Amino acid sequence: MLRVAIQMLFGDRAKYVTLVAGLAFAALLMNQQGAIFMGLLQQSTGPLQNIQQADLWVVDPQTEWIGEFRPMADQRLNRVRSVAGVEWAEPLFNGFAICELPNGFKRVQVLGLSRSTLVGRPPEMLEGAIEDLWQPDAIIVENSSRAKLGNINMGDVIKINDRRAVVVGFCKARLGFESNAIIYTAFDTAINFSPTGRERISYILVKIKPEFNKAEVQAGIQALGDVVALTQDQFRERTIRFIMVATGIGVNFFITILLGFVVGLLLSAAIFYQFTIENLKYFAVLKAMGATGITLVSMVLIQALIVGVIGYGIGVGIAGAFSILAKEVESELSVFFPWQLLVGSFGATLLTILLGSIVSLRRVLRVSPGTVFSS
Repeated sequence: MLRVAIQMLFGDRAKYVTLVAGLAFAALLMNQQGAIFMGLLQQSTGPLQNIQQADLWVVDPQTEWIGEFRPMADQRLNRVRSVAGVEWAEPLFNGFAICELPNGFKRVQVLGLSRSTLVGRPPEMLEGAIEDLWQPDAIIVENSSRAKLGNINMGDVIKINDRRAVVVGFCKARLGFESNAIIYTAFDTAINFSPTGRERISYILVKIKPEFNKAEVQAGIQALGDVVALTQDQFRERTIRFIMVATGIGVNFFITILLGFVVGLLLSAAIFYQFTIENLKYFAVLKAMGATGITLVSMVLIQALIVGVIGYGIGVGIAGAFSILAKEVESELSVFFPWQLLVGSFGATLLTILLGSIVSLRRVLRVSPGTVFSS
């Protein structure tokens, strides 16, 4: 019966190709939009992924995500350093400035590192050394931001908020949610580029002594009352939750993914039903030959499973090719394919074709063997 079911499926090539194409489009839409959505969430936590030296991020209690913060005074830094179990606590500056270019200007994100320790440094240096930031007015430019800043090179002098800046290196780091050009510099230099008030510290990065428990030190910092200490995972979850709820991105992508599911469902139901109706006489012959209802249902489900797997494979393949192409051209569009997305979309595709075949199953079960003898 399996062989007969497959021959029936491939016998009408036009409807088979149409059915596979419809499911492939639905799988493509679900996976592509899902991957872009997951990529945006991952990109929103880019600054967290860039900094691996710290065990805790200390911020103002009202901070909702990594891209929005209330500056803190130096007194808070000193108080955090006094907590038992803190090996070191260093300030990190995060600000924005205008970079003057020969053909215009560009808004840049300025990250200021502690001059003594350079904690918060980029994960990978491509040219130059991180210690070059000890030089006056020195900056290190994130490599993908190079083109945004007029294809600058080592040793070039540019103006940032009418201040002199010298390019001493290039690094590789993840961009943030807004995909601004990123430059690294020393903390005091960053303040010159992007002036602030008395409170200048955006985040406090904390390293815990090996012999101390992280939860205890975290509780000790939070007991100070005017700050909150978050692990990298906690800060990531807080950021993702904010992006999904406050920006409306989660709702928009959910609607698009749901649309792909509905399109696939309606298209597969319509085509699969028509395919079954046209082959109803063959099911009647099998029933007249003694095939049970379970056998006929199995044949329909096997046909649905084959079409679903093939359509899913084509759709995922196209979505994967799109993500590879985006990576090759270094597009700012972030795409991320976790295994959970692939498993979820595969289940949705199978559910789509199975739901689409329910109406067909009813017709197959109700077909009369006498249909084969009718005109």
